[in-house]
Amino acid sequence: MSSRKREEQEFHDRLRDEALEQRWTVEAEKRTEADPRWANFKYYAVERRSLDYAREWLRREVVGRTVLDYGCGNGEESLFAARQGAARVFGIDLSEVSIKNCRLRAAQEGLGHTLDFRVNDGEALEFADNMFDVAMEYGVLHHVDLKAAMRELARVLRPNGRMICTEALGHNPIIQAYRRRTPDLRTQWEVEHILRKEAFATMAGYFHHVEMRFFHLATLAAVPFRKSAIFGPFLGLLETVDEVLLRTPGLKWHAWITVFALGQPRGK
Repeated sequence: MSSRKREEQEFHDRLRDEALEQRWTVEAEKRTEADPRWANFKYYAVERRSLDYAREWLRREVVGRTVLDYGCGNGEESLFAARQGAARVFGIDLSEVSIKNCRLRAAQEGLGHTLDFRVNDGEALEFADNMFDVAMEYGVLHHVDLKAAMRELARVLRPNGRMICTEALGHNPIIQAYRRRTPDLRTQWEVEHILRKEAFATMAGYFHHVEMRFFHLATLAAVPFRKSAIFGPFLGLLETVDEVLLRTPGLKWHAWITVFALGQPRGK
């Protein structure tokens, strides 16, 4: 294993905790607020729109399908796909701790017959060509060599296969400044490989279709109010503001999050 991959593996082995909820709640933040590794967890309080968009896509696509969860973390999205009626879900991650946690959660929910979790390098997938109907990932592509990842994903997806991805963007100077000021919250590779426009040109070399949606610019202003009674209404107002702001061609690239679908692998 290269030193870069070993650093990623060790970082995420330390980060994972089987008791940690993947999604932000007041209770989840209380459990993590004393741990500096989760100092940025509060920002996920505003991810409602991007999460809803990605999960609605999954509801439409996974029923009866063979699904790959690429970089499954603690298994939240794998479990979601299984609950929606996926025929089989394979979750892979470089972190052994993550895979252990995923297997435990699958057993606890009685979904072991649907879910198969494996330690696997996302740049050298141990699956046959054309194995998957659907793939998904959440915040993983900036941890890997993008060309190697795209090559492998295009290989294991079927000719009509599709993938949904949720990723941070690297164009907003304020967000990038925060990332550089908090180096202990991420690996150096991660900081330098947050997705930018050129990354999507790379993806287009492996998939005929790249369809993007942008989320969370004004909504970040709601973060300080996440534990207050006004949070819900204020977030809703800012989500409406973002619907306008993020239609602007130049401004949309300054969003925090993009959710994008990849489809029709090239060469198939």
